[in-house]
Amino acid sequence: MGVSDEVLVARFKEGDESSFKELVERYQSRVYSIVLAMLGDKNDADDLSQEVFLKVYRFIHQFKGRSKFFTWLYRLTINTCISARNKKKRNNQILLSQSFKKDFTPIDTLQNDAKSPIEILQNRELEKKIKLALDSLSDGLKEVFVLREIEDLSYKQLSRILHCPEGTVKSRLFRAREELKKKLMPYIDEL
Repeated sequence: MGVSDEVLVARFKEGDESSFKELVERYQSRVYSIVLAMLGDKNDADDLSQEVFLKVYRFIHQFKGRSKFFTWLYRLTINTCISARNKKKRNNQILLSQSFKKDFTPIDTLQNDAKSPIEILQNRELEKKIKLALDSLSDGLKEVFVLREIEDLSYKQLSRILHCPEGTVKSRLFRAREELKKKLMPYIDEL
């Protein structure tokens, strides 16, 4: 097994730039997938993922080690996503500036398994409905859903990242699932 996150963080704080590079390589795909799931736009996800790691670089000295590094990193990622969404809202920009991106990972398999043009169209429509439903969730519900269902984090990890009890995490996840189910049920019944 490689060097632990804690050792890499300590080395980076001491001036070892290669340790930072290793942290980026270790977490860049996970950060990107969270950002993409939260924002839904590949270009925004590219830019914001870089912004997250710039913030890590600038603020690593504030990481005290009271939690695991990935907990701090995920919290930083979620906060960066929420700030970006709020900034877009303030600028009256539409969050859904493009149609649903084909490479939204959790839904990709729907298109890959389609056999006929009708199935492909149905799958694309379902992707759009899922994306719209996910985007309609409040930030709190969306973040817990993304981190649990897409990143597959445990309730304990979510509790640490979100700074709330596991019961609250489970409650938010239940509400997120129920809202998504309610919003998607009419469409799924049509299939």
